[in-house]
Amino acid sequence: MQVPYSAGTQPPQQLLPLGATDCHHHIFDPKYPEKPGLHPLPDAYKATPPDLAAYRQLQKRLGLTRSVFVAPSNYGDDNSLLLDAIRAVGTDKARGVAIVSDDISDTELHELHRGGIRGIRIYLAKDRAPTREKIASIGTRLASLDWHLQLVGARDDEVFVSWEPVLAQLPCKVVIDHFGYAPQPGGAKSATAGVLHRLLDNGKTFVKLSGVYIQSKEGYPDYSDVDELAVDLICRAPERLVWGSDWPHVGATVQLPDGAKLIDQLFRWAPTETLREQILVSNPTHIYWQD
Repeated sequence: MQVPYSAGTQPPQQLLPLGATDCHHHIFDPKYPEKPGLHPLPDAYKATPPDLAAYRQLQKRLGLTRSVFVAPSNYGDDNSLLLDAIRAVGTDKARGVAIVSDDISDTELHELHRGGIRGIRIYLAKDRAPTREKIASIGTRLASLDWHLQLVGARDDEVFVSWEPVLAQLPCKVVIDHFGYAPQPGGAKSATAGVLHRLLDNGKTFVKLSGVYIQSKEGYPDYSDVDELAVDLICRAPERLVWGSDWPHVGATVQLPDGAKLIDQLFRWAPTETLREQILVSNPTHIYWQD
């Protein structure tokens, strides 16, 4: 099956467990207005939208059961597309991570909760990193909802090193995107990996095994230089890791990954059924489907 914004046509080599969850992907739809001043949709996305229908083709090809829609930055704090997609799929199989304004009210947060949102996404780069005081404040509010704070790092700066003291004190769950952007070839020996190790030890932090192509130096099709870090994290704290396709691979500037090979790579990292069940089913349930 040919799927938009994914190389290859074959399914993964092995079947995923029932309930397998893609914990990080985006959808874009030109029918929804973008927020002025942010990165606009690429022309290709307007001609062939990576929308809900296209994503569901990827789900079918890969054998995924559940998904977590993650808000991209171009819609700002308008989460209409996210909420409509969750509604269309149903909250038993879809949840979301939103981007919100600093002054969002408790009433609005509860409305998002009813719509299937279970976390807030914040960038620690893109020239709009919040203050430490704001991070602490939103962390307290999210803890009362049993939500998580999802954090995006930077490709060219190990920002989690300076943020570690703040993140370690947050009362809410914390989810770190894309291996924390740990640089290659340092990988498991980088300063960022050290931060991930310590935060994983606190019992409230989760790391997404996603976006392998972002920091990989070896690149398509296997991104094998990321393997050491992935295996290191899985050996250390399998109960606090989740996996994501990062479809439609906005950050892939040279070659789109093959979604099936990303699944095959996960099977190499997590060679037992128990580990895969944990990363793909149990851990996502703990973060996104507690109620």
